[in-house]
Amino acid sequence: MRLKPVVALALAGALVLPAPILAQAAGAAAQKLVAQSGNLKIVVLEGEGAKNNVRAKSATAPVVEVRDEADKPVTGAEVVFQLPATGPGGVFHGWMRTQTVRSDAEGKAGTSGYTPNDEEGRFNIKVTATAGAKTGGAVIAQSNVRGTGASAGAAKKTWWKPVAVIAAVAVVGGVVAGTRGDNKTAATVTVPVTITPGAVSVGGPR
Repeated sequence: MRLKPVVALALAGALVLPAPILAQAAGAAAQKLVAQSGNLKIVVLEGEGAKNNVRAKSATAPVVEVRDEADKPVTGAEVVFQLPATGPGGVFHGWMRTQTVRSDAEGKAGTSGYTPNDEEGRFNIKVTATAGAKTGGAVIAQSNVRGTGASAGAAKKTWWKPVAVIAAVAVVGGVVAGTRGDNKTAATVTVPVTITPGAVSVGGPR
């Protein structure tokens, strides 16, 4: 079976044309691979999952480490920490939402003057790093809480008072029963009881 000249030329072109197309595709794939391998890696060292106390205005400042494609620290990278514009979050030095720092010789970069705002809830701190044409990004999740440590501590300090009173009454009752055990007629004995924040002092019958 013979093919028509037009069909034969079309088939011949189909065999020849893919070569430059394949070369172009291979070049694009190679460029994409280089771009991916040139990205920076941001490792979160401090601040992930932290709970900031809005009442005490205390927060865990985020600290990250910038690494290259060989997993080595990057010195002098520009690292930007960005807080949410609205809702739960915080500020740097009383008013700034973003802070830009440079990574040190160990590739580490951290914020300063970081305090939470008055809104409770979860939020994310966006972190971006740039070194030349290389970039990288990360997200640090934190939350603002009202803080119950003070009230919990107060509860722990005062729980013993009712127990101490009950214990003092029990001791006094035991003393009265022991001293009047031989008498059939009940006797009333007034025993002063002194309770202090330290040890419990129980006076004997007079």
